[in-house]
Amino acid sequence: MLNEHPDSTKQIDFVFIRAVVGTEKDKRFKENWTGATKSQIKKGAYHYYWSDVNSAKQAAVFKNQVVLNKGDLPPVLDIEDISNVQNKASLRKGLKNWVAIIEDHYGVKPIIYSGEAFYRDILMPDSYFDEYPRVWIANYNRVNAPRIAWDFWQYSDRFPVDGIKTLVDGNVFQGSQHDFEALLVP
Repeated sequence: MLNEHPDSTKQIDFVFIRAVVGTEKDKRFKENWTGATKSQIKKGAYHYYWSDVNSAKQAAVFKNQVVLNKGDLPPVLDIEDISNVQNKASLRKGLKNWVAIIEDHYGVKPIIYSGEAFYRDILMPDSYFDEYPRVWIANYNRVNAPRIAWDFWQYSDRFPVDGIKTLVDGNVFQGSQHDFEALLVP
């Protein structure tokens, strides 16, 4: 994922690597994590949350898969769908539980990733998410920026990068270099 605004020149400053999908470890995570470490790009790991699966079980798999070191980006909770077996309040409760477990384990507040409409309509009705301090919003609709508060903005999922066969996500961080460094694992 690129730290680049759609109107700027291409510059890779950070990458988020998928570590877990629900309770399944990503088979290429360790390879990708090692590659990012060798390239000396700031890196973080993300968890794709399954809304119908126990949050504590999902957090346990993430903790088992990901070792963070000083200077890494905080863990990311990627939530994109509504549960088929629980209501929105229960879904939000599970998300809060995952965040608390991961924050306690790593000593750093995770980032929450979601599409703009999902975050606004499903999560923000709960004041916890409305006031959450680390938000990464996806919006590919050719907007100048998301219309809700954000720290990271994913503006594309079809970005070409030399040396990578597939298209990747294009992202930008909103803030100064000092703000970015303040996010890193101490």
